Amino acid sequence: MFRKFKNKSLSSDDVSGFDEAPRGALLETQQKPTIISEGCRIDGTLQSSDVMYIEGEVLGRLESVSLTIGQKGRVNGDIKCTSLSILGRFEGRAECDELNLGSHAVVSATLRYKRLKAALGAVIQGEMILR
Repeated sequence: MFRKFKNKSLSSDDVSGFDEAPRGALLETQQKPTIISEGCRIDGTLQSSDVMYIEGEVLGRLESVSLTIGQKGRVNGDIKCTSLSILGRFEGRAECDELNLGSHAVVSATLRYKRLKAALGAVIQGEMILR
């Protein structure tokens, strides 16, 4: 009834557009993702050694390998990760290797990144620094 995804790996390039979370991010791992659901608010520091997905609200510091702020997600604070996908709202500072901005992203931040992919419609205010 349920299929397991062993050794199945998708990249963000496998997903058309950025109107939803990169499906590959949740399939690339053998560990369970950290999910902050809609209606949940967290103040403080969150650290994950793998995938993190935010649909709720986080105020503080986030550290993860792969982090997605969903369309309903809101983050205000500092982010450090390898891959960052912003589909919702983000204010603060972020440092990542890969930065993906969805068409509904609203960003007011200082962003440091190596690679950028932005969808038409993303709103960006602040400083963007190529590392």
